[in-house]
Amino acid sequence: MENLFLLAIFATILFLFIKFLEMKYLDKEFKPLKIVVRDGVIVFVSTILASYSFFHMDGSINDFFNVITENKALQPEATQIFTDTPAF
Repeated sequence: MENLFLLAIFATILFLFIKFLEMKYLDKEFKPLKIVVRDGVIVFVSTILASYSFFHMDGSINDFFNVITENKALQPEATQIFTDTPAF
Protein backbone atom coordinates (compact mmCIF):
# COMPACT_ATOMS: atom_id res chain seq x y z
CA MET A 1 0.00 0.00 0.00
CA GLU A 2 2.88 2.34 0.69
CA ASN A 3 4.10 1.82 -2.88
CA LEU A 4 0.84 3.27 -4.14
CA PHE A 5 1.28 6.43 -2.11
CA LEU A 6 4.96 6.78 -3.00
CA LEU A 7 4.15 6.47 -6.68
CA ALA A 8 1.30 8.96 -6.38
CA ILE A 9 3.41 11.45 -4.43
CA PHE A 10 6.27 11.18 -6.93
CA ALA A 11 3.91 11.65 -9.90
CA THR A 12 2.25 14.65 -8.23
CA ILE A 13 5.55 16.33 -7.40
CA LEU A 14 6.76 15.77 -10.95
CA PHE A 15 3.50 17.18 -12.33
CA LEU A 16 3.66 20.27 -10.11
CA PHE A 17 7.31 20.88 -11.04
CA ILE A 18 6.50 20.69 -14.75
CA LYS A 19 3.43 22.89 -14.21
CA PHE A 20 5.52 25.60 -12.51
CA LEU A 21 8.12 25.43 -15.29
CA GLU A 22 5.35 25.80 -17.85
CA MET A 23 3.90 28.81 -16.08
CA LYS A 24 7.31 30.46 -15.69
CA TYR A 25 8.82 29.89 -19.14
CA LEU A 26 6.00 29.19 -21.59
CA ASP A 27 2.97 31.11 -20.32
CA LYS A 28 5.02 33.82 -18.56
CA GLU A 29 2.16 34.39 -16.11
CA PHE A 30 1.36 32.56 -12.93
CA LYS A 31 -2.04 30.97 -12.39
CA PRO A 32 -3.70 31.21 -8.99
CA LEU A 33 -2.37 28.71 -6.47
CA LYS A 34 -5.90 27.37 -5.96
CA ILE A 35 -6.02 26.06 -9.54
CA VAL A 36 -2.54 24.51 -9.34
CA VAL A 37 -3.38 22.74 -6.06
CA ARG A 38 -6.67 21.48 -7.53
CA ASP A 39 -4.81 20.04 -10.53
CA GLY A 40 -2.27 18.43 -8.18
CA VAL A 41 -5.05 16.78 -6.16
CA ILE A 42 -6.63 15.45 -9.35
CA VAL A 43 -3.28 13.99 -10.45
CA PHE A 44 -2.73 12.46 -6.99
CA VAL A 45 -6.16 10.78 -6.85
CA SER A 46 -6.01 9.53 -10.43
CA THR A 47 -2.52 8.09 -9.87
CA ILE A 48 -3.66 6.25 -6.74
CA LEU A 49 -6.70 4.80 -8.53
CA ALA A 50 -4.71 3.76 -11.60
CA SER A 51 -1.87 2.18 -9.64
CA TYR A 52 -4.29 0.40 -7.28
CA SER A 53 -6.13 -1.14 -10.21
CA PHE A 54 -2.86 -2.09 -11.90
CA PHE A 55 -1.25 -3.71 -8.84
CA HIS A 56 -4.34 -5.56 -7.60
CA MET A 57 -5.78 -6.77 -10.89
CA ASP A 58 -2.53 -7.76 -12.59
CA GLY A 59 -3.52 -11.38 -13.28
CA SER A 60 -7.00 -10.59 -14.53
CA ILE A 61 -5.69 -7.82 -16.79
CA ASN A 62 -3.18 -10.24 -18.34
CA ASP A 63 -5.95 -12.79 -18.92
CA PHE A 64 -8.15 -10.09 -20.44
CA PHE A 65 -5.46 -8.96 -22.88
CA ASN A 66 -4.63 -12.58 -23.78
CA VAL A 67 -8.25 -13.03 -24.86
CA ILE A 68 -8.24 -9.81 -26.87
CA THR A 69 -4.95 -10.51 -28.65
CA GLU A 70 -5.71 -14.23 -28.99
CA ASN A 71 -2.41 -15.02 -27.34
CA LYS A 72 -2.08 -18.72 -26.63
CA ALA A 73 0.68 -18.33 -24.03
CA LEU A 74 0.53 -20.71 -21.11
CA GLN A 75 0.94 -19.47 -17.60
CA PRO A 76 3.33 -21.88 -15.86
CA GLU A 77 2.17 -20.95 -12.36
CA ALA A 78 -1.43 -21.79 -13.28
CA THR A 79 -0.68 -24.99 -15.24
CA GLN A 80 -0.94 -28.18 -13.17
CA ILE A 81 0.85 -31.35 -14.17
CA PHE A 82 0.16 -34.64 -12.41
CA THR A 83 3.11 -37.01 -12.54
CA ASP A 84 2.03 -39.53 -9.90
CA THR A 85 -0.35 -42.46 -10.23
CA PRO A 86 -3.98 -41.37 -10.18
CA ALA A 87 -5.83 -41.72 -6.87
CA PHE A 88 -9.05 -43.06 -8.39
